[in-house]
Amino acid sequence: MATMLVTGASRGIGLELARQYAADNWQVVATARRPEQSSDLGKLVKQHGASVQLHALDVTSDDSIQILVDTLKGRAIDLLVNNAGIYPREGTHVGQLDFDSWGDTLDTNLFGVLRVTEALLENIAQSERKQIVAISSAMGSLHGAVGRSVEQSGTSYQYRTSKTALNMAMLILSKELAPRGISVVMITPGWVKTEMGGAGAAISPQVSVAGIKKVLDTGRMDISGKFLSYDGSTCPW
Repeated sequence: MATMLVTGASRGIGLELARQYAADNWQVVATARRPEQSSDLGKLVKQHGASVQLHALDVTSDDSIQILVDTLKGRAIDLLVNNAGIYPREGTHVGQLDFDSWGDTLDTNLFGVLRVTEALLENIAQSERKQIVAISSAMGSLHGAVGRSVEQSGTSYQYRTSKTALNMAMLILSKELAPRGISVVMITPGWVKTEMGGAGAAISPQVSVAGIKKVLDTGRMDISGKFLSYDGSTCPW
């Protein structure tokens, strides 16, 4: 039975990823900073039993990551989904920039992904599927057309730069890991009705995750190094 690990699984996209993969009879390792405080994760465990395992994980903490690594030692991870992320709402305009907060954003959205991926790389390498996913955002695109979204969504220096940097890091990683047969892909989940996306967002977590799963199930190495949308289209960035 294949195993997937998802970070930031207490709510939103991460929780829905855990739900849908568990429903497809995968072994699911759902991680969050405080998984015991998520009633939805608790319900998922009651529904699927031992096939869903909860682990505490703070992607900004080397000690927290090491505890998870020790717990999962020798266990193959077919699919790693780096979903944990933060979206600062304050200090996002010039003249109000909060550089300490910006550093925290990079620590979670960029460095956290790399910490977890590097720490679990051998678990991924020993699996059959060998797939690493980073949940990114179209807001990290450098493409000119995204200028419209700046007007619509605000400047968001911290979040946008963290996702742009994440895309570059994952692209580099895809090239480095290709000789080992490991696929690395960046996916934007769309504008999703979550605590981060807001109630006015365009799609539900169920629709987004169903699309993400479909994308990941096709041409594993063909999509490695690409930045894709949940609907399968290529995102210019």
